[in-house]
Amino acid sequence: MHKRMALLFLSMSLASVMLAGCFGGAESTEGGVPSNDIVAESPSPVPSPENTPSSEEEQSTETPEESAQPEPIQVKDIAGHTSETYIMQLLQSGSIEPDTDGNFRPNEAITRSEFIHWMYGYDNKGIKPYKPSEPSFIDVPKEHADFELIEGLHQAGVITGFPDESMKLDKELTREELCLLWAWYQSADSVIDPIIPLASAELSLKPYGDGDKVGQIFIRAVDQYLTNEDVSYTAVFGKTPKLNPQGSVTRAEAAQWIVSYSDKNEQ
Repeated sequence: MHKRMALLFLSMSLASVMLAGCFGGAESTEGGVPSNDIVAESPSPVPSPENTPSSEEEQSTETPEESAQPEPIQVKDIAGHTSETYIMQLLQSGSIEPDTDGNFRPNEAITRSEFIHWMYGYDNKGIKPYKPSEPSFIDVPKEHADFELIEGLHQAGVITGFPDESMKLDKELTREELCLLWAWYQSADSVIDPIIPLASAELSLKPYGDGDKVGQIFIRAVDQYLTNEDVSYTAVFGKTPKLNPQGSVTRAEAAQWIVSYSDKNEQ
């Protein structure tokens, strides 16, 4: 009997101990008593290396340096010239540069090659030089310095030569030639794809003493710029009784022509 009581008492004691281990050992969070449960805290966000400012950036207090201003273009021989403003604008565009002596030579004649380079440099129209397998003009072979530029313009349909398929790039540019080169470069339909009879263009040249001296292939082009709003033949070459169509174009006149036309179209 005593043994049974002792065993019963021992069993109850063990059960109490086991229950205490399961329930009594865990501290309640009620009443402000902290729990012994392990809670994984979210780690504090760590800035990624690319977003972390470097010590140099944190310590730097320097302000960005002002961008270097381009040096003013110095030209010796255009002060007071009637085309000075146009020449300076052409120079500032980067289309051309003064010669090695710092001169522009405004009153010298310009060649056809130079004029083509100037008008392309001032407004290249997104046209790229091109190198075909065969040349398009008889006097601009693959070895010519202007070959790829001329071929690029020809492929784009904005340049034309003479009836004998030559370009005569080294020749001094004449007034009537300038009109034709420019009309093609600006895709003037009245010159490239005209619908008005040639006689109408010839009629507009009659008031000038030498209007009948304009070459056949240049008549429409000269007529195009006698009364053009963008660039006027008489505004550049002067209002005189004669057109002097075979007269050489000066470098100053070429600059005025290119800039005045482009400025009108940007307004």
